[in-house]
Amino acid sequence: MIVREREFIEEIKSLDLGVFTLSDISRIIGKGKRYAALYANRLVKRGVIVRIERGKFALPDTDSLVVATNVTFPSYVSFLSALSYHRLTAQIPTSIQVVAGKSKKGISFKGEKISFVRFDRRRIFGYRREKIGNGYAFIGEVEKIIVDALFMPRYCPLGELMEALDVADVDKLLRYALKMNSIVTLKRLGYLLELKNIDIYDEVKKYINRKYDLLNPLLPPAGETNRKWALRLNEVLEC
Repeated sequence: MIVREREFIEEIKSLDLGVFTLSDISRIIGKGKRYAALYANRLVKRGVIVRIERGKFALPDTDSLVVATNVTFPSYVSFLSALSYHRLTAQIPTSIQVVAGKSKKGISFKGEKISFVRFDRRRIFGYRREKIGNGYAFIGEVEKIIVDALFMPRYCPLGELMEALDVADVDKLLRYALKMNSIVTLKRLGYLLELKNIDIYDEVKKYINRKYDLLNPLLPPAGETNRKWALRLNEVLEC
């Protein structure tokens, strides 16, 4: 049994299976799923593997980002969590924030919370597959993180985007914003870029309506209005 466990772990590592299922276990040990379930339970009790949720497991030393983006597909780390990964914020996220193509309840791995934000699948793009430890994680590109946060500011303070804007590719940023098919996202992006002395108005003016939206939908509708971007500036941002 000890030798078999060692061989099993080495096989999981060699396959880069950050998260694996009963089907994977069954295939590796050459037994049916019923036996694989018993085998998995035994390994969980011994601390050899960790049960993430029903039918899904990971090795104890697997990185949380790998687990977070491999329990549902498609998915990728975004918002404040991804800014932290790219070292573009000093804030410490309270959970790993994952954009996913379907609704999913939050889970926990090694005491770390993982939360899921559902996006329409047409808005799931702009991420990369990165090797981390014994698996792969899917991480949003800087430009997509910015766009996601402008689309749903509740998951990332707008002020935290200013450093990311300094390193973003503006052409890609504009392309991603247009692909989100969200007028308010374009408005917020245009305004934030102007704070950085970058003007994209000519490229997007045909999409901008005259309905005034809040710069930050989480704050009261106070502050002056910006006619150009049809925004109520209810938050003061420093560039």
